[in-house]
Amino acid sequence: MDPKLAPSSRPPQAAGTSKTDGSDAAPLRWTTVAKVRLVLFGQAIRPHWFQFLLLAILSGNIGAVYAVTDFCQAYMAGTKSYNIYYVSSYAVSTSFLVSFGAVKAVCDLIVGMLADRIGRRCMHAVGWAFGILLPVMIIAGRNWPTMVAADVFLGVQQGLSWTSAVFMLIDYATRRNAGVGVGVSETMGYSMQALFAVVAGYMINETTKNYQKSPFYLVLGLMVLGLLISLLLLKDTTALAAAETLQYEQADRDKAAVQAEADAAAAAESGKPITKPDVLQLVKPDSPVQTFFRTSFRNPSTIVICIAGCMTNTMTGLAWGLFLKWMAAGETGLWTAFSKHDAAQVLLAYSLIKGLCQFMTGLTSDMIGRKGIIVAGLWTCCGALTVLAVAGSYITSHSAVYSTFLAGAVLLGFGTGLMYPNLLAAISDHTPPRGRPAALGTYRFWRDLGYAVGGLAGGGLRNATGSFAETMGIVAACVFVVGLLVLLVYKERMVPLKMY
Repeated sequence: MDPKLAPSSRPPQAAGTSKTDGSDAAPLRWTTVAKVRLVLFGQAIRPHWFQFLLLAILSGNIGAVYAVTDFCQAYMAGTKSYNIYYVSSYAVSTSFLVSFGAVKAVCDLIVGMLADRIGRRCMHAVGWAFGILLPVMIIAGRNWPTMVAADVFLGVQQGLSWTSAVFMLIDYATRRNAGVGVGVSETMGYSMQALFAVVAGYMINETTKNYQKSPFYLVLGLMVLGLLISLLLLKDTTALAAAETLQYEQADRDKAAVQAEADAAAAAESGKPITKPDVLQLVKPDSPVQTFFRTSFRNPSTIVICIAGCMTNTMTGLAWGLFLKWMAAGETGLWTAFSKHDAAQVLLAYSLIKGLCQFMTGLTSDMIGRKGIIVAGLWTCCGALTVLAVAGSYITSHSAVYSTFLAGAVLLGFGTGLMYPNLLAAISDHTPPRGRPAALGTYRFWRDLGYAVGGLAGGGLRNATGSFAETMGIVAACVFVVGLLVLLVYKERMVPLKMY
């Protein structure tokens, strides 16, 4: 085995825990615990710091591709001046999210099933290769159906490349630091989404003949850059994950052997027949298909996490689809349409906060547990959607609506940032290393179906109710219920550290 991929030595004992069960440990300051967690994280990634940095850069590149593509599509569909792309039906105008979300969800599942067989790096590079077809089709096409069809390749690229990047970041960070590892990926990805949404707003120029082409030449360049980095510089982490798996399974076999000996001794004392179970069978891992069904339908904790993930991206779909179209169209009799720059600033407020806070929320959950942070995030998003619905329905001043939308977008971004890395970390907590790719792929499958749900349900509800505000209110109620479900059903597997 390559020495660089050899399992690292056991990290020092975490602050706030004892050598037994931690019950007799004195609590420590949370700042001390945070420093220790960062030290443990640094020790885990130090042998592979350059690869970890590359994956963080690639995550940012993936977020930039998504931001430019979806901002341009949603804004063009909602603005009559872009006459070849304008779509009057709200359901049809969000159809690009349906094609993108459905394909991305399936690709998430494929990566989860095949990552250990084919390799993470291979799946990552294939995603970038398929993604090149997206800008090529849009540059060559001149109608809305071409836009929607091109989003199939965006779904493939985002599903294969981003999911495999998350797997590799967790492989480097190890299961102990899953929250921080995922937080790095999500922070980079969504921070770049925020910045490049503003870039896209400036690049759309309706006064030129081929105004739709400029942003997608940028997308083409980003796709080629990602492909070159993944082919020439990126290394696979499958061997590193296998080493962690061997350590984990050996510990399980040792525990199973001790338990088997204890059972045999008890049987001998009672005079019952002595049976010696097969220790290997006691810790036999699930197949990818079994992991899918266990994560989706059998484990109550992972079931509610998958539901919460789906609801999270339903809100993301609303933000990038229906909400953006609302800003581009305005509310008749109340406030006028937002300019493309104002709309980009609102999305900047949403995505930037969502991105920047994820590293810290991931680190915090590694110290205090996942449940409380996830529930707080869901209910914060519920409040944000309520603010947006009320502001858009009752405020008549354009400047006041703009300011309130900015505040609501910040609140929505913060709530989403609380959840995003910790939902993934919660799935990792409930899954052994060998089943981690399949379990994370399963979660991301259900989570990214939320884009399609947001596109279909959001557009359908807007057509049915005739009101953006009522649509937002219905979604806010659903978010509150999902938060309550997580609070009541999810069982914490990460033992919180004692702090004050």
